[in-house]
Amino acid sequence: MPGLRDKLTVLVRSSLSGVLSGQGADRPPKGDLARQIAALRTEIDRALDRDEQLARDIAAAQAEIAGADRQADEALARGDEATARHIVRQMQRRQQQLAMLQAEQAQQRRSASDLIRRVNTLEALAAEKPEAKPARQTGAAPAPSPAERLRRAGEEAAPPAPSVEVEIDERAIEDDLARRRARLSL
Repeated sequence: MPGLRDKLTVLVRSSLSGVLSGQGADRPPKGDLARQIAALRTEIDRALDRDEQLARDIAAAQAEIAGADRQADEALARGDEATARHIVRQMQRRQQQLAMLQAEQAQQRRSASDLIRRVNTLEALAAEKPEAKPARQTGAAPAPSPAERLRRAGEEAAPPAPSVEVEIDERAIEDDLARRRARLSL
């Protein structure tokens, strides 16, 4: 994502400098600014779609972890410690993947929010120049704005997990199994 963000930052800055200068070689040709803004809006939509996909992936990972947790308890209740150990190991790996997905989503949201802010600034500057106004979509039902989509996504998300990867070791698995045994024996 940093590569995309850097490219978009350069594009937005060059467009802003062209609008601010108002003349010379830095000024985008008539209509070019509208195309640039439309392209940036497309990138925003892609970023928001990626955020929605990450949210679905996170929900699926959380469901898998919850299922593995139940399976590990069931295996211990049956006395199948080898299976429980295997399930706990898989569950811990999935928890690591979940933490990485959550960190990626947090970064994705920061990048998308920054891009939206920059494009809105560019559009505001372009609106001051009638020849550079971006074309608006026409349709029966207006789509929610990117800022609205990002706000909604933030409301639905869980707080981001730390991006530090936890190393799985046998001691952690043994500790988890011991806690499960103690809980199940009550």
